[in-house]
Amino acid sequence: MPPIELTPRELDVIRGIAAGRTNREIAGDLGLSIQAVKNVLTTVYQKCHVRNRLELAIFSIHHDLLARGGKIHT
Repeated sequence: MPPIELTPRELDVIRGIAAGRTNREIAGDLGLSIQAVKNVLTTVYQKCHVRNRLELAIFSIHHDLLARGGKIHT
């Protein structure tokens, strides 16, 4: 499987999810609309092959996304 490439914005949203923040809180933190956060999450779910926030948080911890970014080799 090719590596998963995440943008800095996607990584910011993932970090917010892993920290337990709501879409509204993430939007406020990043200066985005709530809809923009939802759009980023849809893309991230597809890229990371996860279905929900919990799976994304577990994925982010398993792949050490909170400390680094960029490409993920799965």
